[in-house]
Amino acid sequence: MNKLEMYKNLSKGDKLNLTEYSIYNSIYINANNCNKALTDEEVDRIGKLAYYLYLKDQYYNFSENRIADFITIGYLEKNIPLEKLEELDKSDIYIGIDNDNYDFLLENKMER
Repeated sequence: MNKLEMYKNLSKGDKLNLTEYSIYNSIYINANNCNKALTDEEVDRIGKLAYYLYLKDQYYNFSENRIADFITIGYLEKNIPLEKLEELDKSDIYIGIDNDNYDFLLENKMER
């Protein structure tokens, strides 16, 4: 988790306004809570997906933390492969986040 530790060492001023820090901090906290180590590639993929969804969210106005938490927990605890998360339509992910429903994502993916 070298990349995550790098984000933990930023100055307080940088942390206040840094969306990416918030995303990577959420990934870091969730990985630690699950007692699981993530590779830098996994961290990058989760971070990029969370950031993309954060930027594209024009209706729900989810925080970057809520998006990153949902994706990270889906991957680490619910065992949803990153490939599936990356392939899902963003509106399906937003509905899943809004309802805190991971099953919806899997059901919706299978129907398509």
